[in-house]
Amino acid sequence: MGGAQGPGGQTIKLVTKGGKFKFIDHKPRARSEEDASAGDQFLLSSPTFKAGKRVGRLNAACTFTLGGKNGRGICDGAYSLGDGAIFISVTLRGESVSGAVVGGTGAYVGARGTFKSVDRKNTKCDVSDDTITLLP
Repeated sequence: MGGAQGPGGQTIKLVTKGGKFKFIDHKPRARSEEDASAGDQFLLSSPTFKAGKRVGRLNAACTFTLGGKNGRGICDGAYSLGDGAIFISVTLRGESVSGAVVGGTGAYVGARGTFKSVDRKNTKCDVSDDTITLLP
């Protein structure tokens, strides 16, 4: 049985801006979204842009495994783009968000690689610069 060939190595730079965010607070109750405890979750759905043009959407679900100021957790998400989807799995560690590309559909079948998201400081709405590096 033959295997699908992944896309050639490439770096995709996207900007994720705004969108919808929902914090799900399980007991014990948090005083704020920054005071999450193990088991709390958040969901997000944000439009993505490349060179100023909207190219798709990021949808993700995250669960905290350790609460507190330096909470930790796991997120699974997908970038739905015009030519397919890129699936990611990331770890939350403070404000740092990085992880792995774990698959894809369409033009990204067999995708593997890395993902990193960096929040822009001093912006009026939530904006992040996301870099997806696909291996050959």
